[in-house]
Amino acid sequence: MKKLLTLAILITLLAVLVAACGGPATEAPKQEQPAATEAPQATEAPTQAPKPTEAPAATEAPAATEAPPAEPTEAPEPEPTMAPGDEEVLSPAAYWNLPDLGGRTIRAVTGNDYVPLNFVDPKTGKAMGWEYDAMEEICQRLNCVIEWNVTAWDTMISAVHEGQFDVGMDGITITDERQQQVDFSIPYMRSEQFMLVRADEDRFSTPEEFAANPDLLIGSQAGTTNFYTAVYEVLDGDEQNPRIKLFETFGAAVQALLSGDVDMVLMDAASSQGYIGANPDKLKIVGGPLASEDFGFIFTPGSDLVEPFNKAIASMKMDGYMDYLNKKWFFLTNPNGDDIYDTMPDLGGKTIQAVTGNDYVPLNFVDPKTGKAMGWEYDAVEEICKRINCTVNWNVTAWDTMISAVHEGQFDVGMDGITITDERKQQVDFSIPYMTSQQFMLVRADEDRFSTPEEFAANPDLLIGSQAGTTNFYTAVYEVLDGDEQNPRIKLFETFGAAVQALLSGDVDMVLMDAASSKGYIGANPDKLKIVGGPLASEDFGFIFPPGSDLVEPFNKAIASMHEDGYFDFLNNRWFFLYDPGAAQ
Repeated sequence: MKKLLTLAILITLLAVLVAACGGPATEAPKQEQPAATEAPQATEAPTQAPKPTEAPAATEAPAATEAPPAEPTEAPEPEPTMAPGDEEVLSPAAYWNLPDLGGRTIRAVTGNDYVPLNFVDPKTGKAMGWEYDAMEEICQRLNCVIEWNVTAWDTMISAVHEGQFDVGMDGITITDERQQQVDFSIPYMRSEQFMLVRADEDRFSTPEEFAANPDLLIGSQAGTTNFYTAVYEVLDGDEQNPRIKLFETFGAAVQALLSGDVDMVLMDAASSQGYIGANPDKLKIVGGPLASEDFGFIFTPGSDLVEPFNKAIASMKMDGYMDYLNKKWFFLTNPNGDDIYDTMPDLGGKTIQAVTGNDYVPLNFVDPKTGKAMGWEYDAVEEICKRINCTVNWNVTAWDTMISAVHEGQFDVGMDGITITDERKQQVDFSIPYMTSQQFMLVRADEDRFSTPEEFAANPDLLIGSQAGTTNFYTAVYEVLDGDEQNPRIKLFETFGAAVQALLSGDVDMVLMDAASSKGYIGANPDKLKIVGGPLASEDFGFIFPPGSDLVEPFNKAIASMHEDGYFDFLNNRWFFLYDPGAAQ
Protein backbone atom coordinates (compact mmCIF):
# COMPACT_ATOMS: atom_id res chain seq x y z
CA MET A 1 0.00 0.00 0.00
CA LYS A 2 1.21 3.50 -0.41
CA LYS A 3 -0.48 5.89 2.05
CA LEU A 4 -0.70 7.23 5.58
CA LEU A 5 -3.56 8.62 7.72
CA THR A 6 -3.95 8.65 11.45
CA LEU A 7 -6.13 6.02 13.06
CA ALA A 8 -8.71 8.52 14.16
CA ILE A 9 -9.14 9.91 10.66
CA LEU A 10 -9.40 6.54 9.07
CA ILE A 11 -11.91 5.02 11.43
CA THR A 12 -14.13 8.07 11.22
CA LEU A 13 -13.58 8.37 7.50
CA LEU A 14 -14.59 4.83 6.79
CA ALA A 15 -17.82 5.23 8.68
CA VAL A 16 -18.58 8.44 6.83
CA LEU A 17 -17.71 6.99 3.48
CA VAL A 18 -19.78 3.88 3.87
CA ALA A 19 -22.77 6.00 4.76
CA ALA A 20 -22.31 8.94 2.48
CA CYS A 21 -20.47 8.18 -0.73
CA GLY A 22 -22.53 7.44 -3.79
CA GLY A 23 -22.64 7.53 -7.53
CA PRO A 24 -21.48 4.80 -9.88
CA ALA A 25 -17.99 4.57 -11.29
CA THR A 26 -16.81 2.06 -13.81
CA GLU A 27 -13.59 1.57 -11.93
CA ALA A 28 -12.38 2.74 -8.58
CA PRO A 29 -8.87 3.56 -7.44
CA LYS A 30 -6.24 1.01 -6.59
CA GLN A 31 -3.99 0.75 -3.62
CA GLU A 32 -0.52 -0.46 -4.36
CA GLN A 33 1.27 -0.46 -7.68
CA PRO A 34 -1.44 1.46 -9.50
CA ALA A 35 -1.09 1.56 -13.23
CA ALA A 36 -2.20 4.50 -15.30
CA THR A 37 -4.65 2.35 -17.21
CA GLU A 38 -6.57 1.83 -13.98
CA ALA A 39 -7.30 5.47 -13.32
CA PRO A 40 -10.92 6.42 -12.73
CA GLN A 41 -12.58 6.33 -16.07
CA ALA A 42 -14.13 9.41 -17.39
CA THR A 43 -17.24 6.85 -17.36
CA GLU A 44 3.09 37.99 5.52
CA ALA A 45 3.53 39.63 7.96
CA PRO A 46 5.95 42.41 9.12
CA THR A 47 9.33 41.65 10.55
CA GLN A 48 8.53 44.26 13.15
CA ALA A 49 5.10 44.78 14.51
CA PRO A 50 3.45 48.08 13.72
CA LYS A 51 4.76 50.89 15.83
CA PRO A 52 2.17 52.19 18.21
CA THR A 53 1.40 55.14 15.99
CA GLU A 54 0.86 52.76 13.05
CA ALA A 55 -1.55 50.46 14.78
CA PRO A 56 -4.29 48.79 12.84
CA ALA A 57 -6.81 51.51 12.43
CA ALA A 58 -9.76 49.38 11.51
CA THR A 59 -12.47 50.53 13.83
CA GLU A 60 -13.95 47.12 13.91
CA ALA A 61 -13.52 44.95 16.85
CA PRO A 62 -12.34 41.72 17.60
CA ALA A 63 -10.98 38.27 17.66
CA ALA A 64 -9.84 36.21 20.56
CA THR A 65 -6.49 37.20 22.01
CA GLU A 66 -4.76 33.91 22.24
CA ALA A 67 -6.99 31.73 20.14
CA PRO A 68 -8.39 32.13 16.67
CA PRO A 69 -11.79 33.75 16.45
CA ALA A 70 -14.70 31.42 16.89
CA GLU A 71 -16.10 30.45 13.54
CA PRO A 72 -19.83 30.26 12.91
CA THR A 73 -21.10 26.74 12.44
CA GLU A 74 -17.77 24.99 12.13
CA ALA A 75 -17.88 21.30 11.33
CA PRO A 76 -15.67 19.00 13.39
CA GLU A 77 -12.24 18.72 11.85
CA PRO A 78 -10.24 15.55 11.29
CA GLU A 79 -7.23 14.68 13.39
CA PRO A 80 -3.84 15.79 12.07
CA THR A 81 -2.52 13.85 9.13
CA MET A 82 0.82 13.12 10.59
CA ALA A 83 1.60 10.70 13.33
CA PRO A 84 4.28 11.56 15.86
CA GLY A 85 7.75 10.67 14.79
CA ASP A 86 10.87 12.25 13.45
CA GLU A 87 8.93 15.25 12.24
CA GLU A 88 10.62 18.53 11.47
CA VAL A 89 9.43 21.29 13.79
CA LEU A 90 9.85 24.83 12.54
CA SER A 91 10.46 27.93 14.60
CA PRO A 92 8.26 30.96 13.88
CA ALA A 93 11.20 32.50 12.02
CA ALA A 94 11.63 29.37 9.89
CA TYR A 95 7.89 29.13 9.25
CA TRP A 96 7.77 32.65 7.84
CA ASN A 97 11.11 32.38 6.00
CA LEU A 98 10.91 29.18 3.98
CA PRO A 99 13.47 28.53 1.23
CA ASP A 100 12.90 30.54 -1.95
CA LEU A 101 13.34 28.55 -5.16
CA GLY A 102 13.25 31.70 -7.27
CA GLY A 103 10.40 30.64 -9.56
CA ARG A 104 12.11 27.39 -10.51
CA THR A 105 10.11 24.94 -12.63
CA ILE A 106 9.60 21.58 -10.92
CA ARG A 107 8.89 18.55 -13.10
CA ALA A 108 6.36 16.60 -11.05
CA VAL A 109 4.98 13.19 -11.97
CA THR A 110 1.98 11.25 -10.75
CA GLY A 111 -0.23 8.42 -12.00
CA ASN A 112 -3.75 9.94 -12.03
CA ASP A 113 -4.82 6.58 -10.70
CA TYR A 114 -5.36 6.89 -6.98
CA VAL A 115 -8.63 8.47 -5.80
CA PRO A 116 -8.65 10.84 -3.98
CA LEU A 117 -4.89 11.50 -4.03
CA ASN A 118 -4.58 11.89 -7.80
CA PHE A 119 -7.17 11.19 -10.47
CA VAL A 120 -9.01 12.62 -13.46
CA ASP A 121 -12.47 14.03 -12.81
CA PRO A 122 -14.71 11.96 -15.13
CA LYS A 123 -17.06 14.93 -15.65
CA THR A 124 -14.52 17.64 -16.47
CA GLY A 125 -11.43 15.71 -17.55
CA LYS A 126 -9.41 17.77 -15.07
CA ALA A 127 -6.61 16.15 -13.07
CA MET A 128 -7.10 16.78 -9.35
CA GLY A 129 -6.71 15.35 -5.88
CA TRP A 130 -5.05 15.66 -2.49
CA GLU A 131 -1.51 15.43 -3.89
CA TYR A 132 -2.21 17.98 -6.62
CA ASP A 133 -3.42 20.50 -4.05
CA ALA A 134 -0.54 19.71 -1.69
CA MET A 135 2.06 20.19 -4.42
CA GLU A 136 0.55 23.46 -5.59
CA GLU A 137 0.59 24.76 -2.01
CA ILE A 138 4.20 23.63 -1.53
CA CYS A 139 5.25 25.55 -4.63
CA GLN A 140 3.21 28.54 -3.50
CA ARG A 141 5.26 28.56 -0.29
CA LEU A 142 8.62 27.86 -1.91
CA ASN A 143 8.19 30.06 -5.00
CA CYS A 144 8.30 27.38 -7.67
CA VAL A 145 6.16 26.42 -10.65
CA ILE A 146 4.94 22.89 -11.31
CA GLU A 147 5.12 21.18 -14.69
CA TRP A 148 2.78 18.20 -14.29
CA ASN A 149 3.51 14.85 -15.94
CA VAL A 150 1.78 11.46 -15.81
CA THR A 151 3.33 8.01 -15.98
CA ALA A 152 2.45 4.46 -15.00
CA TRP A 153 3.14 3.43 -11.41
CA ASP A 154 5.46 0.57 -12.36
CA THR A 155 7.90 2.96 -14.08
CA MET A 156 7.59 5.96 -11.76
CA ILE A 157 10.28 5.18 -9.20
CA SER A 158 12.87 4.27 -11.84
CA ALA A 159 12.01 7.39 -13.87
CA VAL A 160 12.52 9.64 -10.85
CA HIS A 161 15.70 7.73 -9.94
CA GLU A 162 17.09 8.45 -13.42
CA GLY A 163 16.23 12.16 -13.20
CA GLN A 164 13.45 12.22 -15.79
CA PHE A 165 11.32 13.99 -13.18
CA ASP A 166 12.20 16.08 -10.14
CA VAL A 167 9.53 14.77 -7.80
CA GLY A 168 7.08 11.89 -7.89
CA MET A 169 3.96 11.03 -5.94
CA ASP A 170 1.31 8.33 -6.02
CA GLY A 171 0.66 7.50 -2.38
CA ILE A 172 4.17 6.01 -2.23
CA THR A 173 5.03 4.17 0.96
CA ILE A 174 8.42 5.00 2.46
CA THR A 175 10.39 1.73 2.65
CA ASP A 176 14.05 0.86 3.15
CA GLU A 177 14.11 -0.87 -0.22
CA ARG A 178 12.80 2.17 -2.07
CA GLN A 179 15.20 4.44 -0.19
CA GLN A 180 18.00 2.63 -2.04
CA GLN A 181 16.59 3.97 -5.32
CA VAL A 182 15.21 7.43 -4.50
CA ASP A 183 15.29 10.05 -1.79
CA PHE A 184 12.11 10.57 0.22
CA SER A 185 10.57 13.64 1.81
CA ILE A 186 9.41 13.48 5.40
CA PRO A 187 6.00 11.76 5.57
CA TYR A 188 3.06 13.85 4.43
CA MET A 189 0.42 11.24 5.32
CA ARG A 190 -0.11 8.01 7.24
CA SER A 191 -2.40 5.31 5.95
CA GLU A 192 -3.70 2.03 7.33
CA GLN A 193 -5.18 -0.98 5.60
CA PHE A 194 -8.60 -2.50 6.18
CA MET A 195 -10.48 -5.55 5.02
CA LEU A 196 -12.85 -4.80 2.14
CA VAL A 197 -15.56 -7.45 1.81
CA ARG A 198 -18.94 -7.97 0.21
CA ALA A 199 -21.83 -6.22 1.95
CA ASP A 200 -23.44 -9.50 3.04
CA GLU A 201 -20.25 -10.97 4.54
CA ASP A 202 -20.88 -12.41 8.03
CA ARG A 203 -18.34 -15.26 8.29
CA PHE A 204 -15.50 -13.13 9.69
CA SER A 205 -14.77 -9.67 11.02
CA THR A 206 -11.14 -10.05 12.17
CA PRO A 207 -7.93 -11.28 10.51
CA GLU A 208 -7.88 -14.21 12.96
CA GLU A 209 -11.37 -15.33 11.97
CA PHE A 210 -10.44 -15.03 8.30
CA ALA A 211 -7.25 -17.06 8.74
CA ALA A 212 -9.11 -19.77 10.69
CA ASN A 213 -11.42 -20.56 7.76
CA PRO A 214 -9.45 -22.35 5.01
CA ASP A 215 -12.20 -21.77 2.45
CA LEU A 216 -11.72 -17.98 2.47
CA LEU A 217 -9.55 -16.39 -0.23
CA ILE A 218 -7.75 -13.01 -0.51
CA GLY A 219 -7.37 -11.07 -3.75
CA SER A 220 -4.12 -9.09 -4.11
CA GLN A 221 -1.24 -8.00 -6.37
CA ALA A 222 2.20 -9.56 -6.13
CA GLY A 223 4.94 -7.45 -4.55
CA THR A 224 2.67 -4.81 -3.07
CA THR A 225 2.23 -3.76 0.54
CA ASN A 226 -1.27 -5.25 0.35
CA PHE A 227 0.25 -8.59 -0.63
CA TYR A 228 2.81 -8.63 2.17
CA THR A 229 0.17 -7.60 4.70
CA ALA A 230 -1.98 -10.50 3.54
CA VAL A 231 0.95 -12.89 3.90
CA TYR A 232 2.37 -11.74 7.22
CA GLU A 233 -0.48 -9.96 9.03
CA VAL A 234 -3.41 -12.16 8.04
CA LEU A 235 -2.13 -15.60 7.00
CA ASP A 236 0.85 -17.79 7.89
CA GLY A 237 3.86 -16.01 6.40
CA ASP A 238 3.98 -18.26 3.32
CA GLU A 239 4.24 -16.07 0.22
CA GLN A 240 3.13 -19.07 -1.87
CA ASN A 241 -0.04 -19.62 0.15
CA PRO A 242 -2.71 -20.71 -2.36
CA ARG A 243 -5.35 -18.74 -0.45
CA ILE A 244 -3.89 -15.55 -1.94
CA LYS A 245 -5.16 -15.09 -5.48
CA LEU A 246 -3.04 -12.70 -7.52
CA PHE A 247 -4.33 -10.22 -10.07
CA GLU A 248 -2.57 -7.83 -12.44
CA THR A 249 -4.40 -4.80 -11.10
CA PHE A 250 -6.05 -3.88 -7.82
CA GLY A 251 -9.25 -3.11 -9.74
CA ALA A 252 -9.31 -6.69 -11.01
CA ALA A 253 -8.98 -7.97 -7.44
CA VAL A 254 -11.98 -5.90 -6.35
CA GLN A 255 -13.95 -7.17 -9.35
CA ALA A 256 -13.14 -10.71 -8.25
CA LEU A 257 -14.41 -9.84 -4.78
CA LEU A 258 -17.68 -8.53 -6.22
CA SER A 259 -18.13 -11.64 -8.35
CA GLY A 260 -17.43 -13.99 -5.43
CA ASP A 261 -14.11 -15.38 -6.68
CA VAL A 262 -12.33 -14.07 -3.56
CA ASP A 263 -13.68 -13.12 -0.13
CA MET A 264 -11.56 -10.18 0.96
CA VAL A 265 -9.26 -7.52 -0.47
CA LEU A 266 -6.98 -5.38 1.69
CA MET A 267 -7.37 -1.67 1.00
CA ASP A 268 -6.72 1.75 2.48
CA ALA A 269 -9.20 4.52 3.19
CA ALA A 270 -8.10 6.54 0.18
CA SER A 271 -9.13 3.74 -2.16
CA SER A 272 -12.22 2.82 -0.16
CA GLN A 273 -13.91 6.09 -1.07
CA GLY A 274 -14.05 5.14 -4.72
CA TYR A 275 -14.99 1.50 -4.30
CA ILE A 276 -17.60 1.78 -1.58
CA GLY A 277 -18.99 4.93 -3.23
CA ALA A 278 -19.35 3.13 -6.54
CA ASN A 279 -20.85 0.05 -4.88
CA PRO A 280 -22.64 1.27 -1.73
CA ASP A 281 -24.88 -1.80 -1.45
CA LYS A 282 -22.25 -4.33 -2.46
CA LEU A 283 -19.12 -3.57 -0.41
CA LYS A 284 -18.21 -2.72 3.17
CA ILE A 285 -15.27 -2.60 5.56
CA VAL A 286 -14.99 -5.03 8.48
CA GLY A 287 -12.62 -5.04 11.42
CA GLY A 288 -10.03 -2.51 12.43
CA PRO A 289 -6.90 -1.21 10.73
CA LEU A 290 -4.04 -3.57 9.93
CA ALA A 291 -0.66 -2.42 8.66
CA SER A 292 0.24 1.25 8.94
CA GLU A 293 2.52 3.06 6.52
CA ASP A 294 3.93 6.48 5.75
CA PHE A 295 3.69 8.22 2.38
CA GLY A 296 6.37 10.53 1.05
CA PHE A 297 7.29 12.38 -2.12
CA ILE A 298 10.20 10.83 -4.03
CA PHE A 299 13.19 12.63 -5.54
CA THR A 300 16.22 11.86 -7.64
CA PRO A 301 19.06 10.78 -5.30
CA GLY A 302 20.92 13.82 -3.95
CA SER A 303 18.19 16.24 -5.02
CA ASP A 304 18.46 19.74 -3.59
CA LEU A 305 14.64 19.83 -3.40
CA VAL A 306 14.33 17.46 -0.45
CA GLU A 307 15.16 20.01 2.26
CA PRO A 308 12.90 22.80 0.89
CA PHE A 309 10.03 20.32 0.47
CA ASN A 310 10.54 19.02 4.00
CA LYS A 311 10.31 22.54 5.39
CA ALA A 312 7.19 23.30 3.37
CA ILE A 313 5.55 20.04 4.49
CA ALA A 314 6.42 20.82 8.11
CA SER A 315 4.89 24.29 7.76
CA MET A 316 1.69 22.79 6.31
CA LYS A 317 1.40 20.48 9.30
CA MET A 318 2.00 23.35 11.71
CA ASP A 319 -0.67 25.65 10.34
CA GLY A 320 -3.36 23.06 9.66
CA TYR A 321 -3.23 23.07 5.85
CA MET A 322 -2.86 19.28 5.85
CA ASP A 323 -5.97 19.00 8.03
CA TYR A 324 -7.86 21.14 5.53
CA LEU A 325 -6.74 18.86 2.65
CA ASN A 326 -7.86 15.79 4.59
CA LYS A 327 -11.27 17.30 5.29
CA LYS A 328 -11.69 18.37 1.66
CA TRP A 329 -10.58 15.19 -0.07
CA PHE A 330 -11.48 12.42 2.39
CA PHE A 331 -14.68 13.80 3.88
CA LEU A 332 -16.31 16.25 1.48
CA THR A 333 -15.24 15.40 -2.07
CA ASN A 334 -17.32 12.84 -3.95
CA PRO A 335 -15.38 11.65 -7.02
CA ASN A 336 -18.48 9.91 -8.33
CA GLY A 337 -21.05 12.66 -7.96
CA ASP A 338 -21.72 16.26 -7.06
CA ASP A 339 -20.33 17.73 -3.85
CA ILE A 340 -20.00 21.21 -2.34
CA TYR A 341 -17.18 22.09 -4.71
CA ASP A 342 -19.02 21.00 -7.85
CA THR A 343 -21.99 23.20 -6.95
CA MET A 344 -20.00 26.42 -6.43
CA PRO A 345 -21.11 29.35 -8.60
CA ASP A 346 -18.81 30.04 -11.56
CA LEU A 347 -18.11 33.73 -12.22
CA GLY A 348 -16.33 32.96 -15.47
CA GLY A 349 -13.05 34.63 -14.54
CA LYS A 350 -14.69 37.94 -13.64
CA THR A 351 -12.39 40.62 -12.20
CA ILE A 352 -13.47 41.73 -8.73
CA GLN A 353 -12.51 45.19 -7.53
CA ALA A 354 -11.67 44.56 -3.87
CA VAL A 355 -10.75 47.27 -1.37
CA THR A 356 -9.13 47.16 2.05
CA GLY A 357 -7.23 49.52 4.34
CA ASN A 358 -3.86 47.79 4.87
CA ASP A 359 -4.22 48.97 8.44
CA TYR A 360 -5.36 46.01 10.52
CA VAL A 361 -2.71 43.46 11.51
CA PRO A 362 -3.04 40.55 10.86
CA LEU A 363 -6.17 40.92 8.70
CA ASN A 364 -4.66 43.33 6.17
CA PHE A 365 -1.36 45.20 6.30
CA VAL A 366 1.85 45.93 4.43
CA ASP A 367 5.01 44.06 5.34
CA PRO A 368 7.53 46.85 6.04
CA LYS A 369 10.40 44.61 4.99
CA THR A 370 9.11 43.57 1.58
CA GLY A 371 6.41 46.17 0.91
CA LYS A 372 4.00 43.33 0.15
CA ALA A 373 0.35 43.60 1.17
CA MET A 374 -0.73 40.51 3.09
CA GLY A 375 -2.95 39.11 5.85
CA TRP A 376 -5.92 36.92 6.74
CA GLU A 377 -8.40 38.78 4.54
CA TYR A 378 -6.06 38.80 1.54
CA ASP A 379 -5.67 35.02 1.76
CA ALA A 380 -9.40 34.51 2.34
CA VAL A 381 -10.54 36.53 -0.68
CA GLU A 382 -7.93 34.93 -2.97
CA GLU A 383 -9.25 31.51 -1.91
CA ILE A 384 -12.85 32.63 -2.42
CA CYS A 385 -12.05 33.68 -5.98
CA LYS A 386 -10.25 30.41 -6.56
CA ARG A 387 -13.45 28.58 -5.63
CA ILE A 388 -15.89 30.70 -7.64
CA ASN A 389 -13.57 31.46 -10.57
CA CYS A 390 -12.83 35.16 -10.30
CA THR A 391 -9.74 37.36 -10.21
CA VAL A 392 -9.03 39.92 -7.52
CA ASN A 393 -7.84 43.43 -8.33
CA TRP A 394 -6.73 44.89 -4.99
CA ASN A 395 -7.31 48.52 -4.02
CA VAL A 396 -6.60 50.46 -0.83
CA THR A 397 -8.58 53.28 0.76
CA ALA A 398 -8.96 54.86 4.17
CA TRP A 399 -11.35 53.24 6.62
CA ASP A 400 -13.49 56.34 7.04
CA THR A 401 -14.35 56.41 3.32
CA MET A 402 -14.56 52.66 2.65
CA ILE A 403 -18.24 52.00 3.39
CA SER A 404 -19.42 55.02 1.39
CA ALA A 405 -17.11 54.10 -1.52
CA VAL A 406 -18.50 50.55 -1.66
CA HIS A 407 -22.05 51.90 -1.29
CA GLU A 408 -21.48 54.10 -4.36
CA GLY A 409 -20.14 51.18 -6.41
CA GLN A 410 -16.52 52.34 -6.62
CA PHE A 411 -15.53 48.85 -5.46
CA ASP A 412 -17.21 45.44 -5.68
CA VAL A 413 -16.27 44.20 -2.22
CA GLY A 414 -14.72 45.76 0.84
CA MET A 415 -13.11 44.40 3.99
CA ASP A 416 -11.30 45.75 7.03
CA GLY A 417 -12.55 43.66 9.93
CA ILE A 418 -15.97 45.25 9.43
CA THR A 419 -18.57 44.44 12.07
CA ILE A 420 -22.02 43.52 10.76
CA THR A 421 -24.50 46.02 12.21
CA ASP A 422 -28.07 46.99 11.37
CA GLU A 423 -26.98 50.57 10.81
CA ARG A 424 -24.38 49.60 8.23
CA LYS A 425 -26.86 47.29 6.52
CA GLN A 426 -28.73 50.43 5.52
CA GLN A 427 -25.71 51.44 3.41
CA VAL A 428 -24.19 48.20 2.10
CA ASP A 429 -24.98 44.51 1.73
CA PHE A 430 -23.07 42.09 3.94
CA SER A 431 -21.85 38.56 3.39
CA ILE A 432 -22.50 35.92 6.00
CA PRO A 433 -19.95 36.21 8.83
CA TYR A 434 -16.47 34.99 8.04
CA MET A 435 -15.21 35.57 11.58
CA THR A 436 -16.54 36.11 15.08
CA SER A 437 -14.36 38.32 17.21
CA GLN A 438 -14.18 39.55 20.79
CA GLN A 439 -12.62 42.56 22.48
CA PHE A 440 -10.18 42.56 25.37
CA MET A 441 -8.55 45.11 27.64
CA LEU A 442 -5.05 46.12 26.52
CA VAL A 443 -3.04 47.63 29.39
CA ARG A 444 0.53 48.44 30.32
CA ALA A 445 2.63 45.45 31.35
CA ASP A 446 2.92 46.63 34.96
CA GLU A 447 -0.83 47.23 35.44
CA ASP A 448 -2.07 45.67 38.70
CA ARG A 449 -4.96 47.95 39.71
CA PHE A 450 -7.64 46.05 37.78
CA SER A 451 -8.19 42.89 35.81
CA THR A 452 -11.96 43.06 35.13
CA PRO A 453 -14.28 45.70 33.63
CA GLU A 454 -15.97 46.03 37.04
CA GLU A 455 -12.69 46.82 38.80
CA PHE A 456 -11.84 49.34 36.10
CA ALA A 457 -15.23 51.05 36.37
CA ALA A 458 -14.98 51.23 40.15
CA ASN A 459 -11.82 53.35 40.07
CA PRO A 460 -12.70 56.89 38.90
CA ASP A 461 -9.05 57.72 38.25
CA LEU A 462 -8.75 55.19 35.42
CA LEU A 463 -9.17 56.37 31.79
CA ILE A 464 -9.96 54.60 28.51
CA GLY A 465 -8.50 55.59 25.14
CA SER A 466 -10.79 55.13 22.13
CA GLN A 467 -12.09 56.51 18.83
CA ALA A 468 -15.53 58.10 18.53
CA GLY A 469 -18.18 56.06 16.74
CA THR A 470 -16.30 52.77 16.73
CA THR A 471 -17.29 49.43 18.22
CA ASN A 472 -14.46 49.90 20.71
CA PHE A 473 -16.02 53.19 21.81
CA TYR A 474 -19.51 51.78 22.30
CA THR A 475 -18.12 48.79 24.19
CA ALA A 476 -16.29 51.19 26.51
CA VAL A 477 -19.50 53.17 27.07
CA TYR A 478 -21.98 50.32 27.53
CA GLU A 479 -19.93 47.29 28.58
CA VAL A 480 -17.35 48.93 30.85
CA LEU A 481 -18.70 52.27 32.07
CA ASP A 482 -22.14 53.74 32.79
CA GLY A 483 -23.76 54.13 29.37
CA ASP A 484 -22.95 57.86 29.13
CA GLU A 485 -21.39 58.57 25.75
CA GLN A 486 -20.08 61.88 27.13
CA ASN A 487 -18.31 60.21 30.08
CA PRO A 488 -15.06 62.20 30.61
CA ARG A 489 -13.22 58.99 31.48
CA ILE A 490 -13.23 58.13 27.77
CA LYS A 491 -10.46 60.02 26.01
CA LEU A 492 -10.96 60.21 22.24
CA PHE A 493 -8.20 59.99 19.62
CA GLU A 494 -8.22 60.33 15.84
CA THR A 495 -6.62 56.93 15.32
CA PHE A 496 -6.41 53.70 17.23
CA GLY A 497 -2.61 53.95 17.07
CA ALA A 498 -2.74 57.30 18.85
CA ALA A 499 -4.85 55.74 21.60
CA VAL A 500 -2.26 52.99 22.09
CA GLN A 501 0.53 55.56 22.16
CA ALA A 502 -1.39 57.39 24.90
CA LEU A 503 -1.61 54.10 26.80
CA LEU A 504 2.14 53.58 26.53
CA SER A 505 2.85 57.12 27.70
CA GLY A 506 0.49 56.84 30.67
CA ASP A 507 -2.15 59.30 29.47
CA VAL A 508 -4.83 56.57 29.54
CA ASP A 509 -4.95 53.27 31.41
CA MET A 510 -6.71 50.91 29.04
CA VAL A 511 -7.58 50.53 25.37
CA LEU A 512 -10.14 48.00 24.13
CA MET A 513 -8.75 45.87 21.32
CA ASP A 514 -9.17 42.57 19.53
CA ALA A 515 -6.68 39.76 19.08
CA ALA A 516 -6.06 40.71 15.48
CA SER A 517 -4.66 44.06 16.61
CA SER A 518 -3.12 42.79 19.84
CA LYS A 519 -0.66 40.57 18.01
CA GLY A 520 0.97 43.56 16.39
CA TYR A 521 1.02 45.79 19.45
CA ILE A 522 2.14 43.25 22.01
CA GLY A 523 4.67 41.88 19.51
CA ALA A 524 6.12 45.35 19.01
CA ASN A 525 6.09 46.08 22.76
CA PRO A 526 6.48 42.70 24.49
CA ASP A 527 7.69 44.20 27.79
CA LYS A 528 5.32 47.15 27.75
CA LEU A 529 1.84 45.80 26.99
CA LYS A 530 -0.38 42.90 28.00
CA ILE A 531 -4.02 41.73 27.96
CA VAL A 532 -5.99 41.42 31.20
CA GLY A 533 -9.36 39.85 31.85
CA GLY A 534 -11.62 37.89 29.56
CA PRO A 535 -13.40 38.81 26.34
CA LEU A 536 -16.01 41.57 26.32
CA ALA A 537 -18.27 42.30 23.36
CA SER A 538 -18.55 39.68 20.62
CA GLU A 539 -19.21 40.63 17.03
CA ASP A 540 -19.30 39.17 13.53
CA PHE A 541 -17.17 40.37 10.63
CA GLY A 542 -18.48 40.34 7.07
CA PHE A 543 -17.44 41.47 3.60
CA ILE A 544 -19.40 44.47 2.29
CA PHE A 545 -20.92 44.95 -1.18
CA PRO A 546 -22.86 47.66 -3.03
CA PRO A 547 -26.61 47.28 -2.37
CA GLY A 548 -28.13 44.61 -4.60
CA SER A 549 -24.75 43.14 -5.62
CA ASP A 550 -24.89 39.81 -7.43
CA LEU A 551 -21.65 38.82 -5.69
CA VAL A 552 -23.23 38.30 -2.26
CA GLU A 553 -24.62 34.84 -2.96
CA PRO A 554 -21.44 33.44 -4.61
CA PHE A 555 -19.31 34.83 -1.79
CA ASN A 556 -21.69 33.34 0.78
CA LYS A 557 -21.45 29.90 -0.80
CA ALA A 558 -17.67 30.07 -0.87
CA ILE A 559 -17.50 31.31 2.74
CA ALA A 560 -19.81 28.49 3.86
CA SER A 561 -17.61 25.91 2.13
CA MET A 562 -14.50 27.37 3.79
CA HIS A 563 -16.15 27.08 7.19
CA GLU A 564 -17.12 23.49 6.39
CA ASP A 565 -13.81 22.19 5.06
CA GLY A 566 -11.60 23.89 7.64
CA TYR A 567 -9.90 26.44 5.40
CA PHE A 568 -10.72 29.19 7.90
CA ASP A 569 -9.17 27.07 10.66
CA PHE A 570 -5.97 27.02 8.62
CA LEU A 571 -6.09 30.82 8.18
CA ASN A 572 -6.71 31.30 11.89
CA ASN A 573 -3.75 29.10 12.79
CA ARG A 574 -1.50 30.87 10.31
CA TRP A 575 -2.38 34.44 11.18
CA PHE A 576 -3.46 34.32 14.83
CA PHE A 577 -1.20 31.59 16.21
CA LEU A 578 1.88 31.48 13.99
CA TYR A 579 2.15 35.07 12.82
CA ASP A 580 5.05 36.66 14.66
CA PRO A 581 5.87 40.28 13.79
CA GLY A 582 9.48 39.68 14.73
CA ALA A 583 9.84 36.49 12.69
CA ALA A 584 7.67 37.07 9.63
CA GLN A 585 9.33 38.16 6.46
